[in-house]
Amino acid sequence: MKDFVILFILLFSNCLSAQDTKPFTPEGDAKYFDFWAGTWYELKPDNTLDSNVCFRITRGVHPSCFIEEWQFGNGMKSIAIRSWDKANNKWGFVWVSDNGLYQVWDTRKVDDNWYIYKEFTINNDTYLSRQGFIPQADGTVLRTSEKSYDEKKWEIRFQQRLKKG
Repeated sequence: MKDFVILFILLFSNCLSAQDTKPFTPEGDAKYFDFWAGTWYELKPDNTLDSNVCFRITRGVHPSCFIEEWQFGNGMKSIAIRSWDKANNKWGFVWVSDNGLYQVWDTRKVDDNWYIYKEFTINNDTYLSRQGFIPQADGTVLRTSEKSYDEKKWEIRFQQRLKKG
């Protein structure tokens, strides 16, 4: 019995030490969204800002964690958490809308940019959706949404240009 208790304690303490408690210092891809904090508005074709479409981004519990509040032109709102996962060396993304949608998206790096990915079936049409928030040389961000049936050919669903206000 004593040996069992000692073995149990050793196994249990091993589980406790498996939790990573080291401080997080962003490096490399964990710094991809360093541009993201702030308030972003859709840039209209006439180069003015559309205040009906807004992304309010604040940093979360660490430097590579972002709390996002989205406001759409149709009045809908949503929130999201975008965060670097140091255990898996990739971004994570969870999105919740005011009309009751809850979505967990996968993430992948394509060339130099990070995209979120999720499969959808809408009206018997199943496709893979991806979105990128891609920083541009002029300080704007290109939000691009695409879909694919084979992950080889991507069709643009919509694009927005966002600018900090």
